[in-house]
Amino acid sequence: MKLLTIVKSSLDRTTKYIFRTEDNLIIEFSAIDKQDGKNIICAPCQTMCVMGCKFCHTTEHIGKLKCRNLTADEIVEGVTAVYKAAPEKDERVLLVSFMGCGEPLFNSYDVVESMVQIKKLEEQGAARYVRFALATSLPEVEWLSFFWMAEMIKKLGLPVKLHLSLHYTMDALRKEWMPKSLGILPSLAAVDFYNKLTGNAVEIHYALLEGVNDTEQDAILVSEFLKGRDVNVKFLFYNEKASLDVHASPKERLNTFRRYFEKYGIRHEYYTPPGLDVGASCGQFIMDLYYEYQEEAA
Repeated sequence: MKLLTIVKSSLDRTTKYIFRTEDNLIIEFSAIDKQDGKNIICAPCQTMCVMGCKFCHTTEHIGKLKCRNLTADEIVEGVTAVYKAAPEKDERVLLVSFMGCGEPLFNSYDVVESMVQIKKLEEQGAARYVRFALATSLPEVEWLSFFWMAEMIKKLGLPVKLHLSLHYTMDALRKEWMPKSLGILPSLAAVDFYNKLTGNAVEIHYALLEGVNDTEQDAILVSEFLKGRDVNVKFLFYNEKASLDVHASPKERLNTFRRYFEKYGIRHEYYTPPGLDVGASCGQFIMDLYYEYQEEAA
């Protein structure tokens, strides 16, 4: 792969690395430094995403940009290049987070294989400790891949925190916004299975959308779904896009959820994704760079 450009955020310590693959496709990795003792690298698993989630910035580009699975070697090459550029490494944990472009369950074999290779940085003394995170919306056609991946993570002893993109409390609404994802109860059952099988932590992602999923009814329903489960909930600031007339909920709306969550002892936090100004946050990409470099390669 060829490193094309590096883009630094002016808002925080996020740096995006844009690469061109051997077949002239654009992929991007982000280095995130929150000064919390970790070097975080956000890695893609595909060159595009075809899940078609209504809120995602990639959805309107489906069919315009080629989607293919990245190989394990490509993932490892990108992670290694970004990690080598990190100014501080010796005492920090390396967290490789598969929350970049693509759905990991569509590329489960190469994602797991890349983890195995990246984990070797510990053995080589290049990293003190390596762990992983993986975000999925659980595509309904890949449930067998989920169980295979969970089994392999258990067998290989990989430290992989699972993040479930939930976002909604009613199946009809979730299907409207996330048309290719499993229903709510099967998704939560899969999360429970993963946690019990692997012993790894799990987290629920919930992006608050004004007037869509931020009502008191939503707070009641999601707390009923999650009470008694060993999960953390991360309420996300929604990254708005011009093509969709939906806005991020005011942060005060979190108070409605917090009342019920505290009642049931559900762990939770509010999270503003980093790199908002360089397209490094959840569902964001620098699409003008994608098209610019794609045209150059044509």
